[in-house]
Amino acid sequence: MTKKKKIKRNLEVCALNGLSHFARSLPRRLGFRVFSVMGTTAGHVFRKDKERALENLAVAFPEAPEPMRYAMAKAMFKALGKNLYEFLNLEGSSRQRVADLVERVEGEQHLDAVWGKDTGLIAITGHIGCWELMAAYFSQRGYPLHVVGRELWEKRVNDKLIKIRESMGYRTIDRDSGGKEVLRVLRKKEVVAVLIDQHTRVAGIYVPFFNRPAHTPIGVAKLAIATGSPILPMAIYMRHNGRHEIRILPAIEPSSRRDDREKQVENLTRECSHAIEKLIRYDPKQWVWFHNRWRESEEVELTHAVVN
Repeated sequence: MTKKKKIKRNLEVCALNGLSHFARSLPRRLGFRVFSVMGTTAGHVFRKDKERALENLAVAFPEAPEPMRYAMAKAMFKALGKNLYEFLNLEGSSRQRVADLVERVEGEQHLDAVWGKDTGLIAITGHIGCWELMAAYFSQRGYPLHVVGRELWEKRVNDKLIKIRESMGYRTIDRDSGGKEVLRVLRKKEVVAVLIDQHTRVAGIYVPFFNRPAHTPIGVAKLAIATGSPILPMAIYMRHNGRHEIRILPAIEPSSRRDDREKQVENLTRECSHAIEKLIRYDPKQWVWFHNRWRESEEVELTHAVVN
């Protein structure tokens, strides 16, 4: 690492630590107001992110008038600030505090229908709302939970994230080296949680996402087929009163028939993508719209992987 890059990373870590201490020093209502303003400001400062958010919103909601999409982008940055404040205050929270933050769980019967079977459970979600709070909520309710994620760019930041998760009762499995660990967890009939809404450097295929091909990981589908574990889509949303709502959709079950494996993977991946889209549509401002979800060059190259 160059000296310049090392200095930059040190400054970023110091800034993140300072932001964390600042968030934890604020009363909840004031914290929401301050971080809401910070999110709105970020939308003005990071112009490329705002432009990409508007481009993506035009893809997802082509029928929406341009002023509406601007309003949605503005609301997204504001919500991002508030959800960041929530996350920075999670570490060390008691079980009762975590429970109090969640106002209601919609669709819990879908969880009850698949939990306790002779398999593990694969929970899928996207970068929607305060997704770490959702993991904390179910972990502190007694579900043995493990989240799959990529190691972050800076070890100190990565260690901090792992510490926060462990203080909430759930563990992290490295996306790139934890394949055997994921299988072991599922065979122990526990829960693996995965974010599948971004274009990442993992094996995937192009399936429709908001009516446009998007590269989507196939690891979840392969795990479900290999272990027989159902896939349960869910997401969390901050409501106007500052508390949160969790929505759970019906489980996506792998086929027990010995069909063509490649076709099974494609079908399950398509269903997962559709489920995440449905969760985003419920409250679009809660999703991170400035991620480069659709990448034209690769889309053209791999169009043959999409079944319309």
